[in-house]
Amino acid sequence: MGHNTIPAQMEACYSPDVLVVGGGPAGSTISTLLAERGYDVVLLEKSHHPRFHIGESLLPMNLPLFERLGVKEQVSSIGMLKYGAEFISPDHDEPSLFEFADALDKSFPDAYEVRRSELDEILFKNAVAKGTRAHEGCNVKRIAFPDGDRALVVAHQEGGEVREWHPRFVVDASGRDTLLANQLGIKHRNKKHSSASVFAHFTGAERRTGKQEGNITLFWFEHGWFWYIPLRDGSVSVGVVCWPYYMKSRKTSMEQFFFDTIALCPVLASRLQAAKLSSSVTATGNFAYSSERCSGNK
Repeated sequence: MGHNTIPAQMEACYSPDVLVVGGGPAGSTISTLLAERGYDVVLLEKSHHPRFHIGESLLPMNLPLFERLGVKEQVSSIGMLKYGAEFISPDHDEPSLFEFADALDKSFPDAYEVRRSELDEILFKNAVAKGTRAHEGCNVKRIAFPDGDRALVVAHQEGGEVREWHPRFVVDASGRDTLLANQLGIKHRNKKHSSASVFAHFTGAERRTGKQEGNITLFWFEHGWFWYIPLRDGSVSVGVVCWPYYMKSRKTSMEQFFFDTIALCPVLASRLQAAKLSSSVTATGNFAYSSERCSGNK
């Protein structure tokens, strides 16, 4: 559908002030804040909420933002309260515990562990409630910046329909997809941090008790480090971040490789001794990179 061939009413519909690519926390947040200020905002998300995502351990300074967005109580209802982080190293006899209350700014002594499927859906629905025009199952394929005051955004709907949007501004909140940075050729991998991760959820895993129950634990081992994140429903998110040479050594299935890697960290393995896998084992990589710039006309 071309820009010069659609009726005026439809042209206004497809010509918002701001088009946001990506309905994760970043995209939903900026959509909410802009819509609250009266801007016409369109948010395009390629998947459908709720959808799985990693990154379940929040920090204290997330909480003032949730309050600003008006979702503080909703996030509290799905979150596992945590007061700090525990670090376990094979080179030390005892774990090290760092509590948020011991930070220089003691105003924010706690945070949450969350299932990202739940958190992201809360933020997405909040953006819609605040006036954002959101579309799920809408995959942005190309963004162009022709002469004039509006961009061109080409998106494919799941049913095969191709839509063209003509916003004044485009926000790329596509996360690791790095849509614009890839398209403009300004993305560079960080060779010093070219790590990969493998992760899954477990039930029946050992958890701390009392105030420390919700704390994240980080385990160091020979080839990298593990995270151990207790969630509100009783499950635990476990993942390993390791160096490329170790990932290249894999000769078994990803699931078996993951369990073999856990076995290399006896303290972690003991916590998972009675646990059962409750999700698929997923691997991802190339998540350390930089972009030459973060804003511009094109």
